[in-house]
Amino acid sequence: MDSAALLPFYLSRGAEVRGVHFDYGQPTLVGERRSVLALSRHYDVTVEAACLGFAVECTEGEYHYRNALLVLAAASIAQHAHVGIAIGIHAGPPYYDCTPAFVDDMQRMLDGYHGGSTRVEAPFLEFSKRDIFDFCLGNGVPVELTFSCERGSNRPCQQCASCEDRMALSEGR
Repeated sequence: MDSAALLPFYLSRGAEVRGVHFDYGQPTLVGERRSVLALSRHYDVTVEAACLGFAVECTEGEYHYRNALLVLAAASIAQHAHVGIAIGIHAGPPYYDCTPAFVDDMQRMLDGYHGGSTRVEAPFLEFSKRDIFDFCLGNGVPVELTFSCERGSNRPCQQCASCEDRMALSEGR
């Protein structure tokens, strides 16, 4: 849902949007890929599938280094130097890669490689999960097409933290 919210955010600003969905060994790949393809059709946005070639380790619900790897991988396949790489991170999770410090650190790294021409953007960095859900509802995001699960391959497990958050948001509409 967080990444899906990026689509109307950037499209409404006239940005040229191109997506990439990475296979990083996540158990949710099938459900995510189905969702990504449905959203790309809905918004008429080109999405590329890319495999990192290895599995990102997950312990206690956290995929270590995932957001950093995704930003760097996206930067490595960008077709032109002047590009923004948007990530749907938001306030609330206790992970470093969901903080302003992470965004600043990633920007410094991209600046080292691209001399300031590639930007990492996190427009929802100060949003809560509820804020993102409300943004989606207010901007016509087909939330039913999104996939929020940490464990289920084809269907949400209904037990992980992401599934619990999603159920709570849906019930509290």
